[in-house]
Formats: sequence, C-alpha cells, structure tokens
Amino acid sequence: MANGNGSALTAATDHALVKTFTPLVVAGLLGIVGWLFSTVLDLEETVSQQAIHIEHLQEAEDTFSYQMKELKEIVTGIRIHLGKVTAH
Repeated sequence: MANGNGSALTAATDHALVKTFTPLVVAGLLGIVGWLFSTVLDLEETVSQQAIHIEHLQEAEDTFSYQMKELKEIVTGIRIHLGKVTAH
C-alpha cells in the first residue's frame, strides 16, 4: 500500500510540474518562433535593399564604362590632332 501512495504522490507531483511548466514552455516556444519570424523578415528586407544597391551599382558601372569609352575617343582625337599640328 505504501508503494501505491508513493506512486500516486509521484504522479501528482509530475502532473503538477507538467501543469506548471507547460505554459512556460509554450510561451517560450512562441517567443522563439516570433523572434525567428521577425529576424527572417528583417533579413529579407536587408537582402532586398542590397539587391537594389547592387542593381544601381551595375547601372553606374555601365554608365561609367560608356563615359570612359567616349573620353578615350576624345583623347585619341586630340592626340591625333596634336600629332598633325606638330608634324607640320
């Protein structure tokens, strides 16, 4: 009979612990899931902004490349003109 009471007491204690800690565990899990969700959203926004910046940099690079080609043509034209003027 003592074993029966001891088992009942252990079962009641376990049950009380489960009742006590289950809401805490659920609240902790909800907090972690919420934190992960907000972190993922922040990362998604950051990646989106970085993609826009990269696109703008590529456009600027293309524009700069075109301007450098034009500048090289102008400098080449000036050099040719100076060569003709100094040759005479």
